[in-house]
Amino acid sequence: MYKKIVIPVILLLIILQTSNLLFANENTEAKTEVKTEATAEKETKAKSDTAVVAETEAKAEAEKEVKTQESTDAVAETEVKPEEGTEAVAETENDVIATVNGEKIIRKDFDRRMNVIKRLNQEVTRSVQIQVVNQLAKKVLLKQFVEGKNIAVGDEEVQGELEKVKYFLKSNPNSNGKSLEEILETQGSSISKLKDEVRRTLALSKYLDGRVSDDEKKSYFEENKNAFNGEKVKASHVLIDTTKLKTDAELEKAKQKIVEIKEEIDNGADFAEIARKYSTCPSAENGGDIGFFQRKGSLVEEFAEVAFTMEVGEISEPVKTQFGYHIIKVTDKEEGKDVSYEDVADMVDFVYMQLQTETILKGLYEKAEIEITL
Repeated sequence: MYKKIVIPVILLLIILQTSNLLFANENTEAKTEVKTEATAEKETKAKSDTAVVAETEAKAEAEKEVKTQESTDAVAETEVKPEEGTEAVAETENDVIATVNGEKIIRKDFDRRMNVIKRLNQEVTRSVQIQVVNQLAKKVLLKQFVEGKNIAVGDEEVQGELEKVKYFLKSNPNSNGKSLEEILETQGSSISKLKDEVRRTLALSKYLDGRVSDDEKKSYFEENKNAFNGEKVKASHVLIDTTKLKTDAELEKAKQKIVEIKEEIDNGADFAEIARKYSTCPSAENGGDIGFFQRKGSLVEEFAEVAFTMEVGEISEPVKTQFGYHIIKVTDKEEGKDVSYEDVADMVDFVYMQLQTETILKGLYEKAEIEITL
């Protein structure tokens, strides 16, 4: 059973692990940005190579004009400086930015995540930096948890999952013909690191599978059928972005702003016009319209949870998410199919196990000794 959830988890690690985008269409735009990365890196490298050649030639000319002893000194100095520079870079990369139960998180790992965020054109604020550190901390916590359980995972199991991922990427047009190695490189990762992730994910899956019954998952399915039957909601929204705000006063001002906007709507203002006037989301150009979405996987949970409880034409009270304050208007619905648990058992298994993982992580995080020195 545990193998059923491994592939979605690993693909999530590869493709989505640092993305904080709210909507699917923005995610598509972000992937387009990532496609250009290889070209940008080549151009940067070419410029770098040119600069190195120019510097080398300049040094050669300088050495011709000095006396023999001076030339020797200059060469000696030139040989020492790169070593000192390399040591300085190594020290910087190994700076400790946080500890999790005494285990270090180093700057190099943090910078890899931040570079991906920058390539997705997301603004790097202090809040984003702390989110990334927390992501890394949770990764360490899960590693510590799994290692403490001493769950055996064979090399052949790990390789089998890697082959499945490679097959998926090869047959998926959205991967644009990129190999697993190329995609990992854009994430600042590698095959060896991914193997470690797969091994831990397999171990965690085995652990959860031995503690979660089919009856639990069936009950979850019955209570959340609209997450599995293909039901869709179409909505528009007004967003007041809070991701760049730093002080309590700024956050309170944003909260008051969304309340005032809701009052305008309640007094008869056109929702689409209000979205165009106030919303900080790119969807403002379309009157706040974000199209159809499913219950799970398309939007942040707080947003989707509210939207799927609303009737067509209904307008929500302000909703808080990690992106800010929203006012949601449901404009259409598509009914789901009549499905049984057996029809969607694998997906239920995946979603429910993810929830169990989040519960474990929450408990670990609350008990952990975490010190951030960034």
